[in-house]
Amino acid sequence: MKTAGKDNAPTAVDKIKILQLVKWLSPSENTGGKIRSCRIGKALSSFAVVDAVGFVIPGQEPTGKEDQLSHYNRLYPFPIVRGTRFFREAFTSFARGLSLRTARFLPGVFGPFVERILKENHYDAIQVEELPLMAVWDSVVSDIPVVFSSHNVESELSLRLFRRRNPLIKSLAGVEYRRMVREERKALARVRASLAVSEKDRDSLLQLSHDNVSPIHVLPNCAHDRFQPSVSKLPVKGILTVGSFGWYPNREGLMWFVDKVLPQLREKFPEEIIRVVGSEICPSLCRKLKQHGIDIHADVPDILPFLQEARLLFVPLRIGGGTRIKIVEAWAAGLPVVSTTLGAEGLPYRPGVNILTADDETGFASEMNRLLEDDNLYRKLRSEGLEESRKLRWSTMNPLLAEIYRNVMKDREVAAS
Repeated sequence: MKTAGKDNAPTAVDKIKILQLVKWLSPSENTGGKIRSCRIGKALSSFAVVDAVGFVIPGQEPTGKEDQLSHYNRLYPFPIVRGTRFFREAFTSFARGLSLRTARFLPGVFGPFVERILKENHYDAIQVEELPLMAVWDSVVSDIPVVFSSHNVESELSLRLFRRRNPLIKSLAGVEYRRMVREERKALARVRASLAVSEKDRDSLLQLSHDNVSPIHVLPNCAHDRFQPSVSKLPVKGILTVGSFGWYPNREGLMWFVDKVLPQLREKFPEEIIRVVGSEICPSLCRKLKQHGIDIHADVPDILPFLQEARLLFVPLRIGGGTRIKIVEAWAAGLPVVSTTLGAEGLPYRPGVNILTADDETGFASEMNRLLEDDNLYRKLRSEGLEESRKLRWSTMNPLLAEIYRNVMKDREVAAS
């Protein structure tokens, strides 16, 4: 546990206290979900005292002094259950009707842990990051208002994800989809307000709920203010991709690039430097990348220097949901992007203006070739991406979240009167 003082300027809701439920209390921001959760926590701390509870991997417990966690008043780490107990608890949750994606976050053991925190402390509101953690409320009895932050429309993502896996996993796609639809509807009905990453996701959630829910607000994924172009005059070079490659969609997209796109790219640019930067790069993936002459940078403390030094970022995502923070961060760092249309989904992208898009291997390689060859195109995409990123900064989200919580608190007061 950890306590830290606050020096934020007071606002109309300065006195409220919020408990934020996150999947991972991690000492590093190495996935989009962790980045979004921590940045929302930071925004909440601009007008409230915020505690956080989430899973930790034994041996990787945060100290609370990490930059992305220093805004929290108190951390409640919950060591992830492993081995036989994990499978027993996950199977029990799945057997009682929860989706696999929710069951693996063990609501049967995490819920009582959260309930103890609520009994020992006073909170005015609860912020829940991502759908699987909403299952906690199946066992926790509380009238504290909840704000649900949806990082993806999980039911849409489950269909895309499961249909690309092996036959056993494919066979579960329909079951998983129906369960996730039920969980999303239940979550939307349970909370006082919800957050979506894009207008597209908001529309999907409204359609799921038949418009009969509390307000759903768009809180887009953004870049940290420190993401800026390099001041160096050195020429940029090389192509780059970033991600957490323990996440199947990222790994599958990278394999598609290596197998299908890279051979065509090498025909015109045989010596071009290709860098893969990210986490959870398993030994088999590492071997394959090295066989193709790709530079690997695993578990780097900061991706910004890589974004600043590259010629382009490629996003070969073919399965996914939500929006890609990596694209917004690339724009903010002045790095042009080549992506699949799914990779750019939900973002304010304009093909040929602030991004290049293609979905087949020939088109993807062609767009990368264009950007490597054409300096005018490079400068145009760089300029337009920078302009777009100025509207997508986490620091600009503070007033929106403050207003949402003012309304939640007002609704609670009205309901209590």
